[in-house]
Parts: sequence; C-alpha cells; structure tokens
Amino acid sequence: MRRVFAPWTRHEVVIRVGAADARGVGFPSDFLFGTANADHQVEAHDPSREDVWDLWERSQRLTPRGRATDFRKRYAEDIAAAAAMGCRVFRFSIAWARVEPECGRFDEDELAHYRAVAECVRSHGMQVMITLHHFVWPLWLERDHGGMIGREFPDLFARYADRVAEALGDLADWWITFNEPSQLTFGYIKPWWQNHYYMPPGLPRGSDVEAEAEAVGRLIPNLFRAHARARNLIRTRCRAAKVGVNPLVTGFPPWLQKIMDWGACHRGLQEALFKFTTQGALVSEKGNVDLVIGGVSDSDETRHEFSNPYLSTGKAVLVREDSPLTRADELEGKRVGVVNVGNQPEGWRRDLPGSVRRRVFVNYDEARRSLATGEVDAIYGDAFFLQPPELEPCERFRFLVTGLSEENYVVVAPHGHTRLLERVDRAIAGLLPEEAGESPPPADRSGTMPSSLHEVFRGGDSLPERLSGGRGVRRVRRRGRIRIGIRTDAAGLSESCPGDGLEMRLAKRIAREVLGDEDRLEVVPLEPMRRLDILESKMTWLNWAWRFWGTTTMIANANWWYLGIAGRLPEELCPEEAVGAQDFVGLDYYWGLPTHALHRFRLLEDAAHGRFLRAPVWPRGLRHALRRFGRWFPDQDLFIVENGCPPEAGGMKRAEYMDAHLREVEAAVGEGLRVRGYNWWSITSNREWGHPFDPNTDFGLYFVDLDKDPALNRVETPAVERFRAWIATPEA
Repeated sequence: MRRVFAPWTRHEVVIRVGAADARGVGFPSDFLFGTANADHQVEAHDPSREDVWDLWERSQRLTPRGRATDFRKRYAEDIAAAAAMGCRVFRFSIAWARVEPECGRFDEDELAHYRAVAECVRSHGMQVMITLHHFVWPLWLERDHGGMIGREFPDLFARYADRVAEALGDLADWWITFNEPSQLTFGYIKPWWQNHYYMPPGLPRGSDVEAEAEAVGRLIPNLFRAHARARNLIRTRCRAAKVGVNPLVTGFPPWLQKIMDWGACHRGLQEALFKFTTQGALVSEKGNVDLVIGGVSDSDETRHEFSNPYLSTGKAVLVREDSPLTRADELEGKRVGVVNVGNQPEGWRRDLPGSVRRRVFVNYDEARRSLATGEVDAIYGDAFFLQPPELEPCERFRFLVTGLSEENYVVVAPHGHTRLLERVDRAIAGLLPEEAGESPPPADRSGTMPSSLHEVFRGGDSLPERLSGGRGVRRVRRRGRIRIGIRTDAAGLSESCPGDGLEMRLAKRIAREVLGDEDRLEVVPLEPMRRLDILESKMTWLNWAWRFWGTTTMIANANWWYLGIAGRLPEELCPEEAVGAQDFVGLDYYWGLPTHALHRFRLLEDAAHGRFLRAPVWPRGLRHALRRFGRWFPDQDLFIVENGCPPEAGGMKRAEYMDAHLREVEAAVGEGLRVRGYNWWSITSNREWGHPFDPNTDFGLYFVDLDKDPALNRVETPAVERFRAWIATPEA
C-alpha cells in the first residue's frame, strides 16, 4: 500500500499495488512498455524558429506554449523518470522548424541536440521512438510552398526525414512519420456546427464545401506519398528501421465500423455525403432569441454557433476591502462563495484549496451580497464579472488573487446563423477599450480573428453571401427588431450594476450593425445557469441526426489510412507507391462508444475541444481495433503508440482507465495478436494545443504546474506506481 499526493484533487489517494489489482495473465518478457511527449507541447517557444502552431495560437488567441515543460533543457530528468518506472521505449519528436529553419538549410547544432536526446534514451536501456511530424511544420513551408497540400510537400518532407535519419538513424528503433494523420484533415474541414478550424492551416475566409473537399483530396495522397518516400530514405540509411504511423482510432461497434470502412473506400459517395452533411443538411434553427450575450464562456462549442471572443478575462478571488486575507493559501478552511455557471466547477477543483467550505450561488449578484454581509469570506469566479466597472460601490471589495486562468467570452446563436454572426464579429471589432471599460486584470477586447494562416500571411476576404447562414439576418430584418438574451447579473440588468455594461453596449452595437438602429433592440433577461436553454428549437434534433452521421462516418473514422496501406482505397487517394509501405501497425486509442451509448457522440466533440474529463471511455474498443488491424496485417507487429487520460475521464479515475485498457491489451496478447508495445501518453503534463492548462488537459504521469510553478517541478502522481506495477508483470 502507498499514499501519494494527487495535485488536481488536493488529497491523498491510497492505491494498492499487487497482482490482483492491476494484473491478469501477464505480458511476454519482450513486451515494450513506454511513454512519450511531443516537441511543441514540451519545448519552450523560440521566437526565431516558430512553427505553424505558434502562429495559430497567437492569431486565434489560444493559450501559447510559453516555456511548456522546458523539456529541451530537462530532457534527461524526464527520460530518467521513464526508465525508473521500468519503461523500455521513450518516444519524442523532432521540431522540423528548428532542424530546418529555412528551406534547404539544416541546423547541425539542432540535429546534435536531438541526437543527444536519443543517446540519453539509449543510455537508460530504452529503445528510441522518433516522430518526424507531430502536428507542426515550419512557417516557410506553409507560407512559400503551400503547406501539406502543396505539390512539393512529399519531396520536401522526404528530404527532411532523410537528413534526420542521417543524423540519428543509428540510434532510432522506431519511426513515426506522421502523428495521427487522420487528425490533419481538421486543418481543412470546418463542419457547419463550428465556426473555426480545429487546427492550422485553415482555408481562406469564404472557402466553401467544394474547396474543403478539394483540399482534403490533395492532402490525403500527399501524406501517403510523403510517408512512402520518407520510409524509403530512412530504410536506405538504416535497413533495420521500423517505420509507420499512428492514426487516432475512435472505438465504435464493429458493425458500425464496417459500414464506415465500406463508405471510406468509395470516394464519390464520401464526397457527396460530406458536401451534404457539411452544407446541404444544415437546418437554420429558430430559438426564442436570436443571440445570447452576457458572459457566456465558449465552454460548450458543440450545441450552438459562436462569435469571436468579445472579452478575455480570468478566474480570480474577491474579498472585502477590510478582509485580513492577503494570500490565496489563507483560504484554507474559509467560507468561499462560488458561482455555478459554465466551467466554474472545474475551476473550483483546480484553484481552491481542498479544505475550503464552498457555498454555491446561481449568479454574481447573490455572491457579492453574501460577501458584503460577511456570510462568506471570499468569492471565486471570473474577474470581469466579480467586480465589473459599473459596480456600485466598488471600493467595498478588492481582489485577493487574479489571473488564475484565461477565459474567452463569446456571443452565441443557434445553428445556421453564420451570416448573422459575421455582423456580430464586426460589432465586436468596433468595441473600443475606453468604451468597454477596464477591470483588473485588464480585459482584452478582441477584433476579428483570421480564419486561416492564409489570412495571417496575405490577408483575406469576408464570407460570401452564397454560404449558408444568411437566413438568420433576413429573418431579423423582416421582424424589424433583434432579440438578444443577456444574463440577469450583467451590468445594465443587475441591481448592483445599473449602468450599461459591456454586454448591453455590445447588444446595441449589434442592433446598429444588423438593423442600423440600436432602438430596434429587444433585451431578454436570462438566468445565468440556464442562459443557453432559450436557443433550443424544434429543429435541433434534425441537425443532431446530420451531425451524428457526419461525425461518425466521415470525421471520426481514422481507418482510411490503413485502408490505403492495405490497397483498398482508390489510387487517387492512396498512390501505388504507398500501398504496403509500413513496417508495423501503430495506433492511438483514447475514447470510444459502444452501441448502447452512440447517442452520446457529442462527448467525442467535447474531447475535440479539449474537454477530456467528459470524454466517453470504452476500453473494449481498443481490443476491437487490435483485432481489426491484426486481420488486415497478420504478419506485422501492432504497437499502441498512445493511450492515456486526464486525472479522470468519463467517470473513471486515471488508474482505473489504465487498468481497463491494459487488460484489453493483455487479452489481445492472449488471443495471439502480435501486440509489441504500449506507450502511455504522456510522461509529464504538457501544453495541449492551445487549450488552457487545467485537469481537462493534463495527461501526465508526472504533474507539472505549467502556469503557477516557476520551477516546473515534476510531481509523481498515483498513476506512476500503477504503471510501474503493470511493467513489472511476470512473463505470461
């Protein structure tokens, strides 16, 4: 038995490590347990050698990587920690933007650095797994050569792979050319239920569904060509090299997966369905209001459409001016009011000491009244709404701590209102700092964000009228007024903030933008906790059905990569040179839905937005995937390149998640499948692709407080001991 400290839960967790708890039959003696990280997520930002994600995070106002975990300087520490658990593989990635800062010019010092990392892995008796392309590539490639859909991409990537193989080939055992190639399509597909691309590069503003289909039709064969050519060059230098990829596989019932795979092999059908579900199937929903403002965090991006952010603020703690409290740690045992709206519950667990006595309020007005009368010692929430500029009298309160997180607030519309939201974005861009006022910490008023790196490099045009989404504007103009919902504790509706605040001023600007007259505004007061319910409509179920079809059959199906390698895709998607071009079968597996839970598919979309605590967990889906790929490639090893979860996912604690999935791997080995290895993602906490750092996005075996700990200390979590126990499993 062992007691360990769990940073996110702020209490000790007792775990019992033994054969009955974590182990079943056992694994072969040569089974490879490992762990991993990725360059952009753990290496500190270098302004002189930015990659596309650095630019994307900045242009989209996402959380930048900053120092990350400073793995570049502290790699020896993390590699030693992996070895101490008993790992036999360590996976890391090469930063292409560092290695080749200009087209055709390779940096020998950078190559020497990555060679030192590989040598460190080897010195601990572990095998080296190198990823060449982990979602990032140099700016020059995107700006000057068309990126991954450019004609030159396959040969440029192969040249880069060859140079890395020349420098590190004698040390590398496993090579991943493209991390999760199935996910790279999200840089070119923007389904109708979201108003932005998940990842770079995005397409120019105004690109329609035909342009998206064309871009994906160029991306997929380019990836196959680049992979095949890189593999040939790597194996020319290192005959024993094992080269593959690791598509992100979502667990679906075998019957549904077969239907999805059949459709993937028929390009014409897939393109027709894609165009229909992306554009033709969209039903313009009509709620009881046209828009909702009022401090709506963009924490649920799957139910509605969203504007650009109109406000950036952060979590904070407010106390009375005469409070004796001076530091956050003095809240231990104190009465703290918290507002049960949006993502606040996740913030409570992250930012407040576990011993606080929480009292839940439904809005900020009630919370402030209780603070003023002494019923609570402090209140926790978003700084801008804890003490808005219009609060009277504001001198009664002061901030104990600010900047605990970064929060973006948006305007929300029902689906099918792209054109209306374009006008909202214009109104947001017109907000002036002096008009909106300031609140500690200063609020950042956001203008129109570029939709793609193309716009960042060259500028872009606004959305054309032919795109769906214009019906909402026409409906509002026929009515002659616009109905906008604002939460009741927003300045202008709040009893304690009678003067018009940011939300009211923005609502009037929107009315002028859409109808030319702010007097045509009709404000609908909304209870904060139920502010989005008013947007639901009778047509929501139809869009739900189209989204389910589009999500499952076209977006979540990662099998197209292995269908291509197996020679089952049309040649225009997978050229002949790529058929059979692999030395092992890699896959990433995190989430899944059995037949009885398919109605919860939106949880998969939540995961795509970084809300992994809600992701649907289905361990059996991993064994189904191993069986499927084992049938397709019976003579090749299978390797789970990534599997992992945050402290909790789908109601399952991390140690339970690990046990459940490794039992499925163990069972697959027992069935005779050639499962060669398993990597836990990841060795430490890291930056999760622009998402704020919180329990939702922390997959680390070792916890690193990326935002609050200047020393970036590595703190062992209970999962370390659990993983160590699995690795010590006796031979089967």
